[in-house]
Amino acid sequence: MKKKEPTMNIQDVNRILATSSQDDWIVDDESGTFTYRHDLNLHIQRADYDSFREFNEDWATRHPNPNAVSVEYVVKYGAAPVKRDTLVSVDGHRATLPMPKSATDLSVGRDDVNFARIVDVGGRVDEYLARSHIVVV
Repeated sequence: MKKKEPTMNIQDVNRILATSSQDDWIVDDESGTFTYRHDLNLHIQRADYDSFREFNEDWATRHPNPNAVSVEYVVKYGAAPVKRDTLVSVDGHRATLPMPKSATDLSVGRDDVNFARIVDVGGRVDEYLARSHIVVV
């Protein structure tokens, strides 16, 4: 009799994304993949560079390098997409930040910040949240 593999539900995925650190993930920046070390079926895929879109809100362009782009990430369990999120790469790709509520309401949730910390390979999310005047609520 084959042993049944443990299954993960959407609440498990959301909890992992909200509480894990980048050390819990196998990071391959070149391919844009992040694989959860404790369940290799859970992974995040960054969109290809050619699909990045120019992003021009003031909070994102006020850095020494004003180039900012929006980047799509897809969280998958196995082959099944379970969540999509758009983040913003700022200051010439020096940091990846969560998208605030609006161009004028610069607030983001803690879970969104943690997701950005997982996929930001430079490790400068907190520094750039402050530089961008984004408030975590």
